[in-house]
Amino acid sequence: MKVNSQVLQKYAVFGMLILLFIIFSIFAKSFLLLDNLMNLLVQSTILGIVGFGLAYIMIAGEIDLSYAGSIPLEGAVFAALLSRNTSYGFSIICVIGIGLLISLVVSQLVTQFKLVSYITTIAMMFLLQGIWYVLTGGKNVFLAEEQLNREWIFGNVGPFPRIVIFYIILFVILFIISEYSAFGLRLRAVGTDPESTRASGLNPKVYKTCAFLIGGAIFAIGSILTTARMSGALATSGSNLLMPVMTVAFVGQTFLGMGRPNIPGVFLASLLLAMIDNAFVLMQLPIWSVPMANGVILISAIYLANFGKKEIIQIKF
Repeated sequence: MKVNSQVLQKYAVFGMLILLFIIFSIFAKSFLLLDNLMNLLVQSTILGIVGFGLAYIMIAGEIDLSYAGSIPLEGAVFAALLSRNTSYGFSIICVIGIGLLISLVVSQLVTQFKLVSYITTIAMMFLLQGIWYVLTGGKNVFLAEEQLNREWIFGNVGPFPRIVIFYIILFVILFIISEYSAFGLRLRAVGTDPESTRASGLNPKVYKTCAFLIGGAIFAIGSILTTARMSGALATSGSNLLMPVMTVAFVGQTFLGMGRPNIPGVFLASLLLAMIDNAFVLMQLPIWSVPMANGVILISAIYLANFGKKEIIQIKF
């Protein structure tokens, strides 16, 4: 039983992904077609990318939910710039700059003023949502085809969508940095035991600030991709991502029994959620079945990942 429980703890999420893939391959028509598999990957990209940003902040021992406010705000700025015929390059730089500024403010509130990141970032989320309403007048900002070339992001390079290629490259870079670089190891040490790292000569405030800035830049990229996908900036773009992103970040901690934030876990969890949504659409199931299935499957994944443990270590913010 000990061996079996260890196997379940390590491979629960990965095994569930494989099992569902086999089930959907049998019961969902067209699921295995190349076009649909590519569409599945595209569906997981934005969720996974924003999840990467949250995971980096969680690695540093903090959490940032302000992305639910920053994504629609940054998307509105991006759309407004493009509607004025601003170049893509300058628009992207401006949006990422805003993301970094927001994260810098959040990081200072947490590290310098010692505010709790969970409450602070929720407050920032509401503040940014208010700024969005001021900026847009409470109206969604849409872009015409000539103002936004969606092919620039969602077009293909051979059989592969550009956004999927970008997603995989970003995954590899962030994974290597978080798991194999000196910065990543120190960041994780800061998140695990800030007092010990301070005693060893590291400044936890600096590393936490860096984590927030990395997260902010990734959230900004997510806002650009969301705006491109919707051909505009929608008020609901952030709130629609709030819980799914938290889900992939937290469920991703069960990957290989790590019990800690990690980039591969986020990648797999985003694929899991996207696969459920994709297959249920193909099987023409009622729309309410998707969130219900997500809840059941994710609870099962967490249970299996903790199977056989005498004491469950609760995930911490």
